[in-house]
This record gives sequence, C-alpha cells and structure tokens, in this order.
Amino acid sequence: MNTILTPEKYGELKTRYPRFNEPWSDEETKELEEMYSYGLAISDMAEHLGRTPNSVRMKLKAIGLYTPKPAPRPWTEEDDMHLVALYLEGRSFQDLAGIFFRSEKAVISRLVRLRAGLRPEGSPSGTVSE
Repeated sequence: MNTILTPEKYGELKTRYPRFNEPWSDEETKELEEMYSYGLAISDMAEHLGRTPNSVRMKLKAIGLYTPKPAPRPWTEEDDMHLVALYLEGRSFQDLAGIFFRSEKAVISRLVRLRAGLRPEGSPSGTVSE
C-alpha cells in the first residue's frame, strides 16, 4: 500500500525523529556501525540518531549488518503429528529444531501447545509428557 504523508503527519514524524527522511551521512553510518557492534537495540540507535527504527533497520540491511527474520510458517497437522511422534521416540529439542527448520524455542512452544491431547495414531492415549 502506498501511503502519502499529510503535512501534519510529516511534521509529527520530523518532530519525533529530527533526521526523518534525510540522507545518511558517512559519519552517521560509521556511528551506526559502532552502535551495532556494541549490541544496542534498534530503538536506542534510532533515538540517538534521530531516525525512525525502520530507517535504522533499512540502513543496517543496506550495509549488510541486518537480516530480517523470515515470517514463521504455520505448523501443519502433519508437522504436529510428526513432531509428537519424534518427541515420543526421545529425540532432543535440538534434533527436532533441525528436522523442522525451526528454533528449539519454537519446537518447545509447539509441544507445550500440543500437550493437551494430540497424539500420533497408534500411540498410547494420554497427553504428550516431558
């Protein structure tokens, strides 16, 4: 969607982010790289530089320091059944993360959500246990 800023909205953004819609200087880019190397949050870098967080993300991406996370793909019923079966076989969270191309945290979170009754066909009745 292409949105044109009204003069009022532009004024609000310019007040909140003084460098809004201005080109990046070499000095600002170096300062951004340094802040990034210290692990500062994007919101903190944006505030310090007078830029929007989105502008900071785009600049970091342009200089090769930021890669946006891909949107998570939804779990399918087939994924759920396979996940539970492998978990019940005793596979580690690390193994499961690799098999499903997801983080260990995502695997654990999904298992917790499935705990209330989903089980592969042929498995004993009950819930997924840890």
